[in-house]
Amino acid sequence: MLRRTILVGSIAFAVSVAVMAQSTPDVARIVRDAEAAEFRFDDTTYHIQIRLHEAGTITREIELEVFTKGAGKLLIRLLAPGEVAGMSILQLDRTTTFIYNPEDRSVRLVAASAQAQGFLGTDWGAAETSLVGISNGFDATLLETTNDYYRVQLDRTTADFPYSKIIFKYDRHHTKASEIEYYLDGVLAKTLIRDEWQTQNGVEEASRFRIVNATADRVTEALISDWQTNTGLDDRLFTKRSLMLGE
Repeated sequence: MLRRTILVGSIAFAVSVAVMAQSTPDVARIVRDAEAAEFRFDDTTYHIQIRLHEAGTITREIELEVFTKGAGKLLIRLLAPGEVAGMSILQLDRTTTFIYNPEDRSVRLVAASAQAQGFLGTDWGAAETSLVGISNGFDATLLETTNDYYRVQLDRTTADFPYSKIIFKYDRHHTKASEIEYYLDGVLAKTLIRDEWQTQNGVEEASRFRIVNATADRVTEALISDWQTNTGLDDRLFTKRSLMLGE
């Protein structure tokens, strides 16, 4: 009888361990899924209206057009206001971003250390354009699992990213990161919130994002409109040569 009790107990323990193993999410898979979801189409084109809110007042407005291609290529063309119209930003991967200045037709590489700096007085920097590249150069830890999201911490392991740590929520319903916290030397600097989801070509995409400054009463809001997907954008659009020609 004792032997049967021990055997039954051992089987029950083994089953419970197996169930726990099956129910525990694979954090590496979550990170890969979050990265892949940043660019879900072959290419996209859309318009962004940016408003900088300081102490509840809109102090700056910027209009731009965005083009994306493949697994992370991104081109931003500024349309307004007039003093910045014609400027372009080309991001080829997490560590390679170029800025084109139409005044002197110059192209400069943005240093990794400068990618957290705000764009034209806002809090939106090159490092916050997407989560592309997070599957390399970070140690991932699953902090929380709910029916709605996974909460994951990424600790930087290389020097080619300005933030020491990222914590993001992977929305399980929209299958995309909906909230991302950025830390400098362990201190929260910004929080990116994506919401107002819309269906684009069969998948859910956020039509608004907000970057909340953690140390100032300031929010950078961006409204996304005029989506076009899978239109066959030319690869040559996403090159330094094209940027230098102002094409």
